[in-house]
Order: sequence, then C-alpha cells, then structure tokens
Amino acid sequence: MEKRSLTFSARSCGYCSIVSSYLNKLITYLLFVGLFVVAIYPLIWVFVNSFKTDIQLFDQSWTLPKVWRYQNYQIAWNYGIARYILNSIIVTIISVLLVLGISIFAAYSLARFRFKGDTFLLFFILGGLMLSPEVSLIPLFRILSSLRLYNTYWAMILPNVAYGIPFTTFLIRSYMLGLPRDFEEAATMDGASIMGIFRHVVIPLCRPILASASLLEAMRVWNEFMFGLTFITSEKLKTIPVGLLAFSGALREKYTVIMAGIIISALPMIILFLITQRQFIRGLAAGGLRG
Repeated sequence: MEKRSLTFSARSCGYCSIVSSYLNKLITYLLFVGLFVVAIYPLIWVFVNSFKTDIQLFDQSWTLPKVWRYQNYQIAWNYGIARYILNSIIVTIISVLLVLGISIFAAYSLARFRFKGDTFLLFFILGGLMLSPEVSLIPLFRILSSLRLYNTYWAMILPNVAYGIPFTTFLIRSYMLGLPRDFEEAATMDGASIMGIFRHVVIPLCRPILASASLLEAMRVWNEFMFGLTFITSEKLKTIPVGLLAFSGALREKYTVIMAGIIISALPMIILFLITQRQFIRGLAAGGLRG
C-alpha cells in the first residue's frame, strides 16, 4: 500500500509539474501577444486610416476604407517628404559609419590591450552617457557657428556621432570580451599584423554586434529631433522629424495625408529592422550578457 501511495503521489507530482509548465508557457504567450497588440495596433490604425478621407477618418475610424485613397501618399510625397527622407538618409548613413568606425577601434583597444590609463579612458568614454544633449546645445551652437558648420549636414552629423560613440563602444567592447582569443593567437603565429588580425579576424566575428549597433544607432539618428531643429534653418536640409513638423503645419487639417507622411517616414526603419532582425537580436543578446 505504501509503495502504491508513493507511486501515485509521484505521478500526481509529475502531472502537476507538466500542468504548471504548460500554464507558464500559456501566460508567457498571452503576455507577448498583449505586448504585440499594444505595440503594433497604433501603426496599423494609422496605416489603415491613411487611405481614407478626413470625413471617413472621424465618422468611420474603426472600419476599413470603402475606397482606398492611394493619392494621399502621392500628395504627401509631393509636399516634400521625399526631400526630408533623403536628408535623413544622408545624415543617418554618415553618422552610423563614423560612429561604428570610431567605436570599433576604441572597443578593440580597450578589450584586447592593456596600457596606462586604459581604465580612465574607458570611464571617460562611458561618461558621455551621462551628458544630456539639452545641456550641450549652447556650447555646440557656438562651436558649430565658429567653425562655419551651422546650417549644414555636419551640424547634425557631428553631434550625433559624439553622442553615439559612448554606448556603441560599450556594446561592442562587451561583445569582444566574450570572443575567444584562439583565432587571434593563430593569426599572430602565422605572422599577421595587428591591423591584419583586426580586419580579417575580429571584424568578421563581430558582425552580429555590428549589425545590432548599426540598427540602434540608425534608429536614434533617424528619430533625432533636437539637433535638427536647433542647428538647421534651411528647408532643403531638414530631416524627417523636423520636416514632419513643417509638413503637418502646411497641411493643417488634412489628417489622412499627414498619416500617409508618417507611414512613409517610418518605412525605411521598418525595412531595415526586418532585414537585420536576426543579426540584431543575436548580437544584442550576446553583447548584453558578456563582459
């Protein structure tokens, strides 16, 4: 009898653990579905309503449009969205390339070499994370004006680069600390130089974190508003965030056209994320867990 009761209790405990496991998975999935709906619903709502008239937007905002007005996107494009997107692409690409180029050299030096003052240099770079952009607006304005860079692309690129280097260096260095040194030591034994090892060994191994850092930096620069508003006065140089402000002011009550402009401005980052999502998740998880 005792053996049977023990067997029954063991089986019941096994069933309880299985039920608990399935219940935990169900709760997790429900939470993820809820977060997905909260995150994606506003974008879907704006996308659907961008094909309506303004009257339909207020009378039938929760239904699909009876007639899909694709001309809203044409109107938004003709109002200058194309120019704003081109400016944002120029600023974003140059800023990301400069940030990655500087950060990867700094991260490699701090992760692989020991020299006098390396700890101080690391904390000096990371100290940039504590500096708010709002605090530096007046000094940056004076510097850019004295260098005759005010109201140019560089007036947006250089501040974005300065504020992007600390976090990107931290992210790449954390990833590099977890990389095995075997490949680098083998390349050294084969007579490779430091730059050869860096170019042919380290950079290929860092592709996931470089993809993650590129996407994070591109999203930050693409959505940056303050520098574009403060350091740019020319309509020809305005980026998407500042351009949308002028765009909505020019259209005023054409809300569906404004929604079309918002969707157009968001598409480049959505496409970039879809292309690099695997590398992004892989690199970000590895960089966050190491070092």
